[in-house]
Amino acid sequence: MPAARDLLINDYFRVLAEDDTRTVRLVRTAMPFPSNEVIEQTFATLEGATASVPAGWALLIDSREGPLRNDPHFERVLARVRGQIFGRFRGVAVLVRSAVGKLQVARYAREDHTETRIFDDEGVARAYLAARLARPTKPPSR
Repeated sequence: MPAARDLLINDYFRVLAEDDTRTVRLVRTAMPFPSNEVIEQTFATLEGATASVPAGWALLIDSREGPLRNDPHFERVLARVRGQIFGRFRGVAVLVRSAVGKLQVARYAREDHTETRIFDDEGVARAYLAARLARPTKPPSR
């Protein structure tokens, strides 16, 4: 794994900035959220931690250890945060552990109309993100 600096560490996430690959690695821990209030606080903190990342980076989400969850409150908070965070990145790749996780992330990508890609192999996910970062950016339209 590339050298990284921590942007956030708590019971639920570790967020690392990998300057050499221009990738933010967001790792979900196995700790379940104990309440809706903790979900809200944690995702607000997560959004703040990723706000300082320079434009043009990639996002690698490692959800393999995270507990699956799809209750309505969690889904609403996650949808809002995805919209606020994902748009900052040139590419988003999500690592999952199971077929159920893959289906859940695929549903999120459809709902968000994003090009989020799903992987079970970190090397392949990193290669995808490196290719996304290597693409030239489109000049602003006038």
